[in-house]
Amino acid sequence: MMFRPSSLSIRFLLLLIVFVVALPAAGVILYSGIEFRNAMLEEARHETMQLSERIATEQHNLVVAAEQLMTSLAQLPEVKERDKSKVEPILRELLKLNPMYGNITISDPRGRMWATAVPTKQPLDVSSRRFFKNAVASGRLSSGEYIVSRISTKPVFNLGYPLKDERGGAAGVIGVSINIGNYGKLLQQMNLPPRSSFVILDHKGIILARGIDQERYVGKSYPEAAFRKIQQGPDVDTHVRAGLQGDNRIISYRKLRLPGETTPYLYVTAGIPIEVATRDARRALGYSIVLLSSVLFLACGCAIVIGKRCIGDRIRVLEDASERLAGGDSEVKISSLVVGGELGSLARSFDAMAEQLRAREDALARSEAFLNTIIQTEPECVKLLDSEGRLQMMNSAGLGMIQADSLAQVQGACVYDLVAPEYREAFMELTRNVFLGIPGNLVFEAIGLKGGRVWLDTHAVPFRNDHGEIVSLLGITRDITGHRKSEEERRENLLLFESLMQYSPMGIRIFDGESGQCILLNQATADIAGGDLEQMQRQNFRDLRSWGESGLVEVAEQVLEDGVARVREVDLHTSFGKDVAMSYILSRLMIRDKKHLLVVGRDVSDERRLSQEKTQMEAQILHVQKLESLGVLAGGIAHDFNNILMAIMGNAELALLRLPQESPARSNLQNIEKSSQRAADLAQQMLAYSGKGSFVIEVLDLNSLIREMSHMLDVSISKKAQMRLELAGDLPPLEVDATQIRQVIMNLVINASEAIGDREGAIRVRTGVRELDDAALSRLWLNDRLQEGLYVYFEVDDDGCGMDQETLSKIFDPFFTTKFTGRGLGMAAVLGIVRGHKGTIEVHSEPGRGTLFRVYLPACRAESRQTAQEERHAIAASGSGTVMLVDDEEAIRSLGREMLESLGYSVLTAEDGLAAVEMFQRCKDEVDCVILDLTMPHLDGEQALQLLRSLDPQVQVILSSGFSEQEITERFTGRGLAGFIQKPYRLADLSQKLQRIRAKERHNP
Repeated sequence: MMFRPSSLSIRFLLLLIVFVVALPAAGVILYSGIEFRNAMLEEARHETMQLSERIATEQHNLVVAAEQLMTSLAQLPEVKERDKSKVEPILRELLKLNPMYGNITISDPRGRMWATAVPTKQPLDVSSRRFFKNAVASGRLSSGEYIVSRISTKPVFNLGYPLKDERGGAAGVIGVSINIGNYGKLLQQMNLPPRSSFVILDHKGIILARGIDQERYVGKSYPEAAFRKIQQGPDVDTHVRAGLQGDNRIISYRKLRLPGETTPYLYVTAGIPIEVATRDARRALGYSIVLLSSVLFLACGCAIVIGKRCIGDRIRVLEDASERLAGGDSEVKISSLVVGGELGSLARSFDAMAEQLRAREDALARSEAFLNTIIQTEPECVKLLDSEGRLQMMNSAGLGMIQADSLAQVQGACVYDLVAPEYREAFMELTRNVFLGIPGNLVFEAIGLKGGRVWLDTHAVPFRNDHGEIVSLLGITRDITGHRKSEEERRENLLLFESLMQYSPMGIRIFDGESGQCILLNQATADIAGGDLEQMQRQNFRDLRSWGESGLVEVAEQVLEDGVARVREVDLHTSFGKDVAMSYILSRLMIRDKKHLLVVGRDVSDERRLSQEKTQMEAQILHVQKLESLGVLAGGIAHDFNNILMAIMGNAELALLRLPQESPARSNLQNIEKSSQRAADLAQQMLAYSGKGSFVIEVLDLNSLIREMSHMLDVSISKKAQMRLELAGDLPPLEVDATQIRQVIMNLVINASEAIGDREGAIRVRTGVRELDDAALSRLWLNDRLQEGLYVYFEVDDDGCGMDQETLSKIFDPFFTTKFTGRGLGMAAVLGIVRGHKGTIEVHSEPGRGTLFRVYLPACRAESRQTAQEERHAIAASGSGTVMLVDDEEAIRSLGREMLESLGYSVLTAEDGLAAVEMFQRCKDEVDCVILDLTMPHLDGEQALQLLRSLDPQVQVILSSGFSEQEITERFTGRGLAGFIQKPYRLADLSQKLQRIRAKERHNP
């Protein structure tokens, strides 16, 4: 709406005139105040520049004086001769004459201080100080940084001047420490403006002095952002920003440099608070505003008095008469109360208007009574709404629809709140369109005042006044709740059924019971059958071949006959060529007294497959557990067997040493020794089966190993069998026992040759590399503790007789063999060797089609390391010292004592780990080495080792066990084990271990 001054009140217009007249004066006062404030700010900026210049001059004079002092000192003969006894008294006198200095020092070219005015207890090194390094590097006067002096323990700022020898080289540096406290005295000598201050910074932004509250800020860092802005700015500049105390200030700064230095050694800032600088300007502006306000207040008072008496009171009479007329008092007259002028003419016109209004009101009352009778008797709702949705009129039928007791209860209230939220915006849009002249219809849900919900169908049209203006919305509404409810129920039922058919994962079909024709099916049915939806729509269940072959047609007829639902699980070959296992539920539907067949089908092919895989997995796990249990049993037997063989072989060896060469018993003892060795080899095979055999690990190339064996393999197989090598290139190296891997390859190749027998055939040995994940490992043997990763494999493939599943399931069982002779430990040992190398085996075989063994071994990812196999046939050498032998077997202790004493050692024995610890506490200074059994009661070898090392971290312990050195080494890595010896061991083995430890002690005393 456009602003009209004539719409304002008389009083307001008079006041407005007064303010318009006073506006130029206010502008002049405000402009003068701003100019005065700007002048004050410029003056303050000039004062800060002068202040920073004064401080910079004082600092310059201080530096010049220090430079002259250091130049004079550099020329003294005593200084050049580095006569400390003569130089230090001079420095002390100079320090007394110059109290602004904290100390005067002289250092040599390496930064070692040789003279100082302030005595110090020990010589100091200043080579890392900035003033020293810059003075030596530049050969000129150099500056330092803020530090706390190590001599005077006071904060100082250093200057350095280089001493030069006769050739012009650096002979040292003279240093002058300026007391930062002297800057405070400098402030006292300056007549600073009120609340003004200055700050002196070193090159790192450390505060050296401040005009206000100096002790609080000295030694602390200047705000980083402000200091960076100063560093990046010109040498002299002025900023308006926050000071250290948070108040806004006009701050000027200067950068101070020493001759020859590009980086400022000091920064000087001076600041005056803006509040102090503009105090006089604010005071003058305040006085002017108060004077103008007083004059303006008097002018407004006069305007109010004149307006009230001459205009306002007479208008009030007219307003009162208008209000009485609007209230229904048509007898009002005011021409006798307001006389003269334009307001008198207005009063006479008002009396004439009131007379005409009385006549029209009588005619209108008669017309409204007739119209109201028609509206109230209308069975549909009739209502009038304004543009905001407020109810102006509603008949009795409409009041009943919204559960209102009377029109007064809802008249003037907005009806939008009675419309359900989801239809409210549409109802508001209908209202807006009607007031734009566009009629409309809307079906919506309304919520009555008492909570009842009804569905309404309304038709809305514009209601215009005598001038054609739209003043209301006229709506005719009828209640359609009953009709709507029945439509909603039908729609919901249909939607529920369609959703069931569309989203059900099971196939659903409905057939006509009489004709057998399909009348309805969902997409899942077509997906399961592998067919097309339209083709299956045309099928008849009585004509389906798959239903007839599986017996589903007979079941369907029974269901249609007796109405009893039935479940059938069948294998089908569908009309579209797909084989699927199905579970069907067949039931009868009665639709309009007509029989229909409902078929709900579920594809159970995956369930069957998962069930079979689960059964296979359980069988494999049971087999692996059986092999693991047998491995544990074999390992335990071999361990105890090794202890027995230890006594037999050791005693036999000692007896041979003590018998003369011509003794006839030597041959018997040698036979005992040979037989014992064969028994030890058998024990090693049992350990290999358990995965704990003795391995000599080295890094090797699998292809090279197989090529080296090729000749031996050729002569080991049948003459009619051909050996073919198919070796992949660039194989990663393996970290394995070459002898054991050769045994595995040899066993597999010989088995392949025997499977071919007397007929002609081929044996193929292949190599390759493969990445195995959990899914691939789960299908192989020995997959329980294997890690995902890169594996190198070799496979032996033959076209021999092959094996059935029963034989295949037993090939790794101990003592199982398909030959007439043999021990049956060949494949069991292969399995143990592969297990010990953290590998796995894959086997494929069919009767008459041959067998394939594929062995996977983890690739060596670390850097290659070479292992040297110990000499197995060493000569026993004598030694000296005391050895403690710890073993729970009396026979082992007795034999060990004899073997050690025969080698020249003194022997202490203990029956278990606890006894060994107690004996070591008493005799640890005598014991040179401890031979410790791994498996013992009370305290085993691992626990005893930990306690022995806690008593003496340097104790030399050799661990003894029937298990492999590889397993023990991995288990005890980093735990201070000096060595390992495997049972049963020979005298030479024992001597070699002890000699190696003694040699290590001599090399590392």
